This record gives sequence, C-alpha cells and structure tokens, in this order.
Amino acid sequence: MSATSRTVAKIALALAAFQLLLQHSPTTFSPLQTRRSVVKYDMSKPVPQEVTDKALEAAILAPNHFLSEPWRFYTCGKDTKGKLCGLNEDKRKMAEGVPEMLVVTLASEHAISEKLGLEDHAAVSCAIQNFMLSLAADGVASKWMTGALGAPPEDVVAAVGAPDGEKLMGVIWYGFPATPLSEDAKVPKRKKGLDGVLKRLP
Repeated sequence: MSATSRTVAKIALALAAFQLLLQHSPTTFSPLQTRRSVVKYDMSKPVPQEVTDKALEAAILAPNHFLSEPWRFYTCGKDTKGKLCGLNEDKRKMAEGVPEMLVVTLASEHAISEKLGLEDHAAVSCAIQNFMLSLAADGVASKWMTGALGAPPEDVVAAVGAPDGEKLMGVIWYGFPATPLSEDAKVPKRKKGLDGVLKRLP
C-alpha cells in the first residue's frame, strides 16, 4: 500500500468514527463539546452493555499505522473492579464510586522510543478518545485515569491478567454522571489557546 493510500485509509477511518458518533447521538450537540472529565456518577443507573460495546467498536476505528491495532481492552466485572479498588486503600472509596472501568493497554513490538512505537502509542490514545466520545454521545460520562488509582502501572496490568510486554495506557472510568452532560458544561480554559500553539505558514 502506498503512502497516499495509507493516508486516505486513515482519513476514511476517522470519518467513519465521527459519523458513527453522530448517528447514535441522542442529543443535538456534539460529543466533543459534552465530553468532560467526570468523577461523580449515578451508581443507581448501570451503563447498558450495548452502549459499552458500541463505544469499543468506535475505539477500534482509530487510525493505526499498517493496521497494527496496538490497543488491548479489558472490561472489568465486579471481581476485577474489586481488585483494582484494592490496589490502594487510600483511594478505595473514590474508586468504588465509579460504575464501570475499562483498562486499556498498549501492545506494541516496538519500543516507545522508536518511531513505530510512538505511532502505536498515538493510535491507542486515539482509540481511547473515540471510546469516550461514543460514550458521551449516549449521555455517559468518563474520565481517563493514568495515576489516580495510586498504584504502580505494573500492578494494574497484573490485576487484569495482561500478558508480559503490554504497557498501561490508563483506566477509563465511566458511567452516567450525577449531573447530566451538557454542551454548556464549563470547559477549562486553555492556557496557551490556539494562538499559542499554531503557526500559520505561507
């Protein structure tokens, strides 16, 4: 496959993911506007399995070099959540207030210091964003946690039985929020803004 063909394929995948989000959105506003990091959830309202499955399908539509598909997902049932919550007693109460958890790892044959390793890392990040945007389209809140469990990454990976070599990308907390998602939700002000990170070249 030529470089041009690969680029076209990546664009097609990204468009397909965005169209999927729009098709399934029960609201008139964009998931990009409503997705915010949420830590307070309604524990009485479980997330339907089909909502999670749809979000995972959106996740694997993320662009990935040569279709390396470097993402691995671990849905966490009651027993596994118990293991994760028990990794740090100081954080247990907070973790037990989360309805659902998804552990995401990077499975790459390349070191993160290598170009292809960085591409695989970026692909998994895109997959996580797709997952959270799909959830937001269905009114489900989420938060991408990389360290708030207060446990070493290797302990989190071991808790889900991931094979040797997989690297933790994060634990995604998700569930219906205590306060419904809204396009009017406060967005943290970007310190640099667009002007601080953009160069308009001739």
